[in-house]
Amino acid sequence: METKMEWSRTRRDLFLKCPRAWHLRYGYPTSASGITEFPTSRRPWDLMLRAMKEILVERLEDLQEGKQWSPLLLEHQLKYSLQKQIKQNSNSIKKRYFEALLRYAKHRFALLWRCRIIRQLEQRKYACWYVLDRTVSVLIGNQRIYASPDLAVLIQNKWHLIRFDMQSAPTKSTDEFEANAMVLWAKNRDGFPQSESSFRLHTIGWRRGFWHTETFQPTKHSVEQSYKLLEYDCKAMLEVHRYARLNLALLPLATTKKTCETCSFRFHCPGGENLAVARQEQTLLELEQQFVSSKT
Repeated sequence: METKMEWSRTRRDLFLKCPRAWHLRYGYPTSASGITEFPTSRRPWDLMLRAMKEILVERLEDLQEGKQWSPLLLEHQLKYSLQKQIKQNSNSIKKRYFEALLRYAKHRFALLWRCRIIRQLEQRKYACWYVLDRTVSVLIGNQRIYASPDLAVLIQNKWHLIRFDMQSAPTKSTDEFEANAMVLWAKNRDGFPQSESSFRLHTIGWRRGFWHTETFQPTKHSVEQSYKLLEYDCKAMLEVHRYARLNLALLPLATTKKTCETCSFRFHCPGGENLAVARQEQTLLELEQQFVSSKT
């Protein structure tokens, strides 16, 4: 049976940055023939972002029930979630660093709660809206897709699908493609329409000190193109997954040194200390493999 590949923006981003790191983190099959994440340590900064996302979902769920949070409750929940994330990842950080991370999280949260859509939800402007679980996937063909929005809000007979990114990368040409994945997800879930024109997409991400919103209007053509690109991603991932079974040492290394500097695998990777030298050694190894194959 062919391995089912799992697609998400996080997995795609890592795959493009470093196929080797992607395989080490996501490329190990489970006993149920799925794909599971290889246990790794996380940087404290990344744990802060995870804690923020967890508390964002909790606060939105309470808002849906009409419950308001005080600044003191927000600080308490952020602190608890960050402590939990650090403990689960077996990390130990200095108290001063922990307090700095907590201040960063509180500041970002305060600005996030000023975003237009959240103010409108607080004002009860829309009667129909849902907080969605980003871990819920859909199976499309042979690909399992994790592309759920964080919020779905019905505004004037159109579903607005909203995703929050706690740390957003600079805008790029593939942003619309990744946003359209939310439509693919919604069309494969009960309760949402099948017409692409029934959706409007928003990504709200923190970048350079502010929360920025990108908005896209999906069309039948744009969503079809996004699915083709998604299929291409999954085929490329599957190829790396298969190739790794033959020779892990020949998997492509990181595209830039910056990727290595923040990678949790860098201490056990040929490119962890010197990416340029590791690439040269890998080229020599490839030539050696080709020479051996030609002799057999």
